[in-house]
Amino acid sequence: MELETIDIARLEEAVVVFYRSTSQEQAITHEWLTKAEASPQAWQFSWQLMQLGKSQEVQFFGAVTLHSKLMKYWHEVPPENREELKQKILETIVQFAGGPKIVLNRLCLSLSAFIVHMLEDWPCAIEEVVETFQRQRMPNVSAEVQLWILLEVLLGIPEESQVIHTSVKRVTLRGEIGKRVPLVLQTIETYLKQQMNTEWDTEGYGNMLRAVKCVGVWIRSIGYSIEGCVSICEVLLELVNKCYWPCIRSGLGCMSADENELAETCLKAMVNIIVQPDCHNYPKTAAILIKMFLDSLCDITQREWKRENDNEDIIVHIYMLFVSAVERHSALFLSGITATDPELSAIWNRMVHEILQCTDKPGIYPVEESCSTMALAFWYMLQGDVFAMPEEQKRKCWEHIKPLYAHLTTVLVRKSEQPDENSIDKWNSDDLECFRCYRQDISDTFMYCYDVLDDYILEILAAMLDEAIAELQTHPTHWTKLEACIYSFQSVAEHFGGEESRQIPKLMRVLSEIPYEKLNEKLLGTALETIGSYCSWLTDNPTYIPPAIDLLVRGLNSTMSAQATLGLKELCRDCQMQLKPYAEPLLDACQATLSSGRMKNSDSVRLMFSIGKLMSLLPPEQIPKYLDLIVSPCFEELQTICQAGATTPSARIRTIFRLSMISTLFSSLNTDLDDELKDVHNVQPVLLVMQTTMPIFRRIAELWVEELDVLEAACNALKHAIMNLRSSFRPMLQDLCYFIVASFQTRCCAPTLEISKTAIVIFYAEESCMPLMKQLLFEFITHSFKLFENTPEQNFSNISDTMEMFFACLTQIIKKVPQVLEDKTIAYERLIYYAQQSMTLPENGPIRNSIQFVTHFIMQSRNHAHMTDVVLATGEQILQTAMICVGYMTPRQQVDKFADVFLAMNKKYPAEMAVWLRNVMAVPNFPTELISETEKLRYISLIIKVKVNKRLLQQHLTELAVKTRGLVPLQAPVN
Repeated sequence: MELETIDIARLEEAVVVFYRSTSQEQAITHEWLTKAEASPQAWQFSWQLMQLGKSQEVQFFGAVTLHSKLMKYWHEVPPENREELKQKILETIVQFAGGPKIVLNRLCLSLSAFIVHMLEDWPCAIEEVVETFQRQRMPNVSAEVQLWILLEVLLGIPEESQVIHTSVKRVTLRGEIGKRVPLVLQTIETYLKQQMNTEWDTEGYGNMLRAVKCVGVWIRSIGYSIEGCVSICEVLLELVNKCYWPCIRSGLGCMSADENELAETCLKAMVNIIVQPDCHNYPKTAAILIKMFLDSLCDITQREWKRENDNEDIIVHIYMLFVSAVERHSALFLSGITATDPELSAIWNRMVHEILQCTDKPGIYPVEESCSTMALAFWYMLQGDVFAMPEEQKRKCWEHIKPLYAHLTTVLVRKSEQPDENSIDKWNSDDLECFRCYRQDISDTFMYCYDVLDDYILEILAAMLDEAIAELQTHPTHWTKLEACIYSFQSVAEHFGGEESRQIPKLMRVLSEIPYEKLNEKLLGTALETIGSYCSWLTDNPTYIPPAIDLLVRGLNSTMSAQATLGLKELCRDCQMQLKPYAEPLLDACQATLSSGRMKNSDSVRLMFSIGKLMSLLPPEQIPKYLDLIVSPCFEELQTICQAGATTPSARIRTIFRLSMISTLFSSLNTDLDDELKDVHNVQPVLLVMQTTMPIFRRIAELWVEELDVLEAACNALKHAIMNLRSSFRPMLQDLCYFIVASFQTRCCAPTLEISKTAIVIFYAEESCMPLMKQLLFEFITHSFKLFENTPEQNFSNISDTMEMFFACLTQIIKKVPQVLEDKTIAYERLIYYAQQSMTLPENGPIRNSIQFVTHFIMQSRNHAHMTDVVLATGEQILQTAMICVGYMTPRQQVDKFADVFLAMNKKYPAEMAVWLRNVMAVPNFPTELISETEKLRYISLIIKVKVNKRLLQQHLTELAVKTRGLVPLQAPVN
């Protein structure tokens, strides 16, 4: 069916189908309706669909169509028809004044869009509309509905101005609308003042809400000097108080939903006013407004400063206003402190007190209170602003804020307390996750406190630790305060080196003396994490290592084994040499825990890191014993699974688990710890393991070739073995190649490509290994080509991860082992061909890696005649592919990556590139018909000119992509 002959009956039927059918039918109908909406005929049928008697869905679609036409197709309205269009919109608004509201709302937006388009030709449009509805000039429409319509139209104007398609610059449009802000604010202020002494019903609440939203939207979208906002703020504050106090004084204590929503909207509007971009230019007015906020709202915050209060929502929004105001105007207040302006200083002190109260809200976040989190960003900002000051001012402000941050530290310790056994029942999993994130934010805030307080923070925390221990002695079940103190010490651990000798030793003694078995397990978990955090301190204070080990071993055999394995990992990494005297008993403890089978798989894998580090400390003759105890069970189980030959889900999980354990061990087991004491005849334990187990890896590759995650785990283990052993791995290379080729013959995949790359990069340059590595590279390329050939080009996205890894590995190989490129037998032209195929995929990884490969190939090509020939033969094709990608094929945010290809070509083949690019772009309608020949010539010239400035070239390519895709360029930012 041609859209020129749209049948109204069919259109109505399609609309009903769209709103009342399944998603599949909706998708088909949506496409047809969208085309209908875009057709010129829509100007006519939109009115027909809005006739009385039609169904609500049909009328709504008519109104949506009219709005869409006004937004996107204004150029289709002849100037002589605009007055008639205005009258028709107004008449239809009157027609729908009685509802449905959904249709009336869309008509109001249509009038908003019309007004924005007509601001030049109808400059008093907003004034006339306000006059019409304020004077109730609409016959047979109630005053409340006329007000509703006026507010919906006013609400729509700023929003429509940002989305309509217009030839007028946004900055000009915004300037024109900005002239009407005083009228809009005055209109709303007058209306709200009239409402102050009336009884509010549901409709009254609705219109006041719209009026206040209007203030917020106009200020946020258009802006207005805060000097002109003082009186509207007074009215908004009065409204907040009128919503809050009557229910409190009447004894109800809880605001209604309407009161809550109106108060919150008023507070949000004031946030928009006080954070405007230019409001710092009016410091006196900002101070007046902030004092008004405090005077009007502090009684409410004081009244609601309790846990689990009924009016938490309004408190959240009041604190949001306070925090926003003081963050936006922090420079003003800090200058007030340094200049000792008593008025500013008084406001500042009141405001900081409020934000401290917000941080210290009674109850545990987020179940018993929901405010405190929003204040945390303020404390970060405040210390940041102070430390950015010139030296003299900084010193003065620093002295001023030190007591504040000392107080804050004590508040944060309290706020980080966990729910105890009595209250945890009220918490769901979302609450617990929310609290975990909140505690992390508190931990970050402790760091800002350290920035201000330096070592003094430890004295504050130590005093609180004493209090918590004393409380535990009086109330043996009160563990939460002690846990919070330990957590606080953990948060600042990274700042303290081994020289701190007063408070950290005390902490270490406390950690070793706590009777964990009598207290909640979470306390043990935090203590274990804290030990891990102080490992760099323990390096310089080894006398505290034995009690730390005792605690970690206790943790291994508890429900907190995850924290214990983390802590032990840190200890073994930071204090490896200091652990030499304790290596054997610690290994015995690890082995006992592993063999108990109580640990989660992830914890067992992590524990293998520590086992590797500890095993590395043993005398060579003792290592086989522990390899046998700890590593043999892994290989025995893998052998059993391979012999059974069943690829069941449970066998898959166990195989990955055992391979991950081996991989982690290989990453940390290295007996070459001290260069000076290196024994020439020292045989690395990993080599002993690999010599006996390499055949198992081959069996794994054969059995699990279809399971990518199993292959990945096996390749990871081998990669760690190679990187650990490096040249010592040489005897195993042949077996490794068998493993890789066995995998390749069944399946070419990312993990096998990566392990091949690791071997080639390490061993290709060694003369004795070069033939084998050449063969491996040949297999690497050949099997990848087979995969590419057997995949239809339109399905390359299905193997995008392999293509991504192939070109990533190849790029690494030619960067790190450039002598690879001396091999003339490699099919370079096919590599370039597939790199171009990879460039045209929609996925980011293949695009990025193939561009890097082609770029490095071009850069290296002048060193080898056979490579130069390849670039000369394929250069024009490379540029054509790059231009197709830039022109329309590649996701727009990836276009700038192609700059590397053009720069490399321009550096190594400047004369040829100029010819190639002109040839490519000379094709009519290339890359699309949306760019003129003149513009193409301009861009050719611009691209050829850029020799080194990558950012400039990226800018040219991005602009070219916008042109060739017919997109509207982004407006310049409004100053």
